[in-house]
Amino acid sequence: MNFVTKEYINKGWSNDKKYCVTDENGTKYLLRISDITQHDVKQSEFNRMKMVSALGVPMCRPIEFGICTAGVYSIQSWIDGEDAEAVICGYSDTEQYAYGLEAGRILRKIHSIPAPAKQEDWHPVFSRNWIAISKSTESVPSSMRMDRRL
Repeated sequence: MNFVTKEYINKGWSNDKKYCVTDENGTKYLLRISDITQHDVKQSEFNRMKMVSALGVPMCRPIEFGICTAGVYSIQSWIDGEDAEAVICGYSDTEQYAYGLEAGRILRKIHSIPAPAKQEDWHPVFSRNWIAISKSTESVPSSMRMDRRL
């Protein structure tokens, strides 16, 4: 693939470098680049994405995986939209509830795929991510926080 534009994305929980790239036809993709030491982990993730995608889950579709000078890369389809974390508070309780139900239905499909034999323990990963989220929302007024109903 030949990309004519590349825009850095500074979001997400991973250490991957993420970019919105555009090819010569104007098609956008998500390009993720990881350290070469992550090759096996990222290859496994990419293969799992293919399995989840085959279930019809609404997600970025895995397109290509490989090695480049910067490490390992994956290319996925691009989905235009807004960050749910930024807009969900603007929806009514009924709309939020409906989205929550739909998310549960999607998770049920995802969980129909057996976990890999060598799976990292979820607790340390969850704890790291939760701490990062907590720190990033410390300065947000409580009336605007997503966890205000917890």
